[in-house]
Amino acid sequence: MKSVRLFSFAIMFVLLLIVGACSSDKPATTEEPTETKEPVTENKEPVQQEPTLKPLVVAIEAEPTSLDPHNATDTNSATVQSVLLEGLLAFDENMNLVKVLATEYSFNEEATEITFQLREGVTFHDGTAFNAEVVKVNLDFVRNRDNGMARASFFSFIDEVVVNNDYSVTVRSKEANSAMASYLAHSAAAFKSVDEINKKIDNPEYNADRNPIGTGPFKFLEWRDSAHVKVVPFDNYWNEDGKAKVENITFKPVVEASTRVNMLKTGEVDIVFPLPTLSADELEADANIDVFTGSSTETFYIGMNVSLDKYKDVRVRKAMNHAVNKDSLIALVLDGYGQVLDSAIAPAVYGYAQQPIYEYDQGKAKELLAEAGQEGGFDAVLWTRNSTEFLTVAENVAIQLGAIGINVDVQAYETGTLFDMLDAGDGTDLFIGRWSPGTGEADWGLRPNFASDRIPPNYNNAGYYINEDLDQLFNQALQSPDPDETLRIYAEAQKVIYDDAPWVFLYVPDTIIAKRNELKGITVRATGAVVLTGAWKE
Repeated sequence: MKSVRLFSFAIMFVLLLIVGACSSDKPATTEEPTETKEPVTENKEPVQQEPTLKPLVVAIEAEPTSLDPHNATDTNSATVQSVLLEGLLAFDENMNLVKVLATEYSFNEEATEITFQLREGVTFHDGTAFNAEVVKVNLDFVRNRDNGMARASFFSFIDEVVVNNDYSVTVRSKEANSAMASYLAHSAAAFKSVDEINKKIDNPEYNADRNPIGTGPFKFLEWRDSAHVKVVPFDNYWNEDGKAKVENITFKPVVEASTRVNMLKTGEVDIVFPLPTLSADELEADANIDVFTGSSTETFYIGMNVSLDKYKDVRVRKAMNHAVNKDSLIALVLDGYGQVLDSAIAPAVYGYAQQPIYEYDQGKAKELLAEAGQEGGFDAVLWTRNSTEFLTVAENVAIQLGAIGINVDVQAYETGTLFDMLDAGDGTDLFIGRWSPGTGEADWGLRPNFASDRIPPNYNNAGYYINEDLDQLFNQALQSPDPDETLRIYAEAQKVIYDDAPWVFLYVPDTIIAKRNELKGITVRATGAVVLTGAWKE
């Protein structure tokens, strides 16, 4: 209709010009003009048009397991949650702490309390208000193990949450805890509407995994199994500068890596992560695609159930470390985009301490097996995710372990199924793990996988590794007020773990993503998380 009106106006304007031209033919007058007027030039500001928002399509390697921040432990779930839910603090791309729903925070002198001042005027997607009571209800709910949340142990450091007033809250730790702020910046510390928590309390069967009601710039629209999760802008988002700049975001699980890449090339998706390293060089030559590479906090390893007799002798575990050629694995799987894992955490994690690596030496591996009374080798089952990278690693490792007599049966599972199996702790033998501490520091890099109180069911220590001396070191590091002393303790802990070899330490992959070059405004953290909240398209 607008174009019709414009066209009509143009016709009228032309007719007026014609009429005006005709009127200049009237007889000339002898009267002089009374005054001379300067021509007037109207200085109009250019009309600002609202940019047209475009849809954003993201290819991720697997379907999320849950959109409840309190009940998910995988990166794909955290990626989707990050546009929907917010917490008091967050990390920037350099893993520095930034304030989100908190405007200020401070520790007491003993580092047993952290007090937050909260942002006012924030509402959840269901219209309820954010305040100090919301903080307390969320933290009390998730840390109560009776509620069965997968992240319950993450918040076990909390002793009490105290509401000071509507917009001030204090979190008290059981012991001095210098890492509290980093813990509360983790994606698991994002807040849900209290109404949603009450629904879960009233009905434990209520599916909070698929009803993420947060305060983020996007709100949940739909989740179609194995197809997509879709979110749309939240019009009442508190931060004007942070409002959504795309029409919607569709997250598509695409397990096959080559398929993800082809979808990016054809423009079916706008961004893929993680990007198969084999495709990185090819895509860098494509004028329509940008490739980003950087250091990461991720570790790849083979966990082993050390409670099984065949893995109880440390010489067996060391033999397995010597049997695997990590450099060739990095060349094969990562095309060189990575480095050998020389500790239980990556160099980009605060508190990292390098250890002498287990050199590739199959002769030495066989000697160690023989010394442990396992010269004939043994059978093992290796669980892995069914994605391309994990399967390639599993099959390559199986071949290398086979060379020293360890006959490995590779079994692949969908990610969520594998997590459930590991959490249940029933039948675990070998498994391929990937871990990236969302806090960016050593405590969360080490404790979930190696602390004695984190063995299954429902906890991350799927290798059943128990070392009370190590537990003491973890606690000492948290309680130390001296940063240098803290780093020394973490270094000692990493030496204990590496020497004891409860993992086959594999590699640290580079973070690599690829996107269509019309997509702007994204950032990438060392954790591998891609921040999409500021994304927009040309």
